[in-house]
Amino acid sequence: KLQQHLCNTTSKITPLHFLTLIYPSSTMLLLSVVFTVFTLGSSFAPTHKTTLPCRKSGVALLSSAATDTEFDFVDWAQDNGIILSNKLLIRDTTEEERGKGGVEAMDTIQPLEVLATIPRSLLISDVPTRAMEAAANAKNFSWAVDLTAAALAALHPSDDVRLQPWVASWRDGGWATNSSDLGPPDANFGPKAVTGSLLATGSDNDHNIYAKFRMPCHPSVFRAARGLAILTGCTEQEGLDALTCRGRHYRSMRDSLECLVLQPSERTNGSNREKRCWDVADTLSRVLSRATMIQLDNGDTEATTQVAIVPLHERLTHSSAENSKLVTSDDEENVLLVATQEIREGSPVTRDYSLAPRLDLDDSQGPLHLLLQFGLPPSAW
Repeated sequence: KLQQHLCNTTSKITPLHFLTLIYPSSTMLLLSVVFTVFTLGSSFAPTHKTTLPCRKSGVALLSSAATDTEFDFVDWAQDNGIILSNKLLIRDTTEEERGKGGVEAMDTIQPLEVLATIPRSLLISDVPTRAMEAAANAKNFSWAVDLTAAALAALHPSDDVRLQPWVASWRDGGWATNSSDLGPPDANFGPKAVTGSLLATGSDNDHNIYAKFRMPCHPSVFRAARGLAILTGCTEQEGLDALTCRGRHYRSMRDSLECLVLQPSERTNGSNREKRCWDVADTLSRVLSRATMIQLDNGDTEATTQVAIVPLHERLTHSSAENSKLVTSDDEENVLLVATQEIREGSPVTRDYSLAPRLDLDDSQGPLHLLLQFGLPPSAW
């Protein structure tokens, strides 16, 4: 059978592929785990070509081809009262930037110069009543539950529709929000083996379910942990702990928040309820990759630190020496994105994602944290 296969194909035979030809299928689950390490390097390599951004001169501009829904951030911002500095250029992000970048200085920006004035009503922070009622039924309470509920309510609005186009334009999130991060479509325990997305794959009882195969969890999650170890230099256990932590948080809010999805995304398989649950997982991943801590003044009361997602700020380039900061305006009606140092022409406007809020019990550090939660590429580590 092997000889016949070699005569009919020019494809490369990997150790795992070789075993599928000579061993019966009943033994392949365990054997595939043993030999995963030999093929992970190529499986997790990018499989797409880079599309260079469309650059144009003038005040902030984003190509209408940025997303499937032809969302233009600058048009949306101007329509909803966001004031952008005429020194900013907003362009499409490249595939390597993974949704983080494309906001650059067209001219030298001085320290304390205001880059954007954003109405507080456009922040995803306060949880509307419908979302609050759903979040109240979650198994655990956390900022991630509240913010995901608020994002879902904005994505599926019952009245105020201002935020819907912006939230609907979110495509990138943490690592494996896009199944291509898990390797080619036909990779064993890769994209074809996840249920909706990696975040939605598995259960809280996986340790007992897969113990007979001598695996600590679902095979796809186990393989992903090994992939993270190769990509970021963490240990397999650190990768597994981070993945299972995200999974537990998702499952704690899944059943309570799926009712907020009024129209689930189109998918090739799954029931309507499964699709709504998978949309909750995707939204959670995108929320985690965008959230920030901001101090908001509330009239006569003392200023409080809140978790929020702020338009434009949520897509800035990462830098441990960030050159911008969010502050509340004197009239408390707006949030200002202000330069904290000189930003030279052609340089990106940056924020430090390592300062963003993280999930409870998430102990991931360094490249693992930056890749898994924010989807940041190796160039940002």
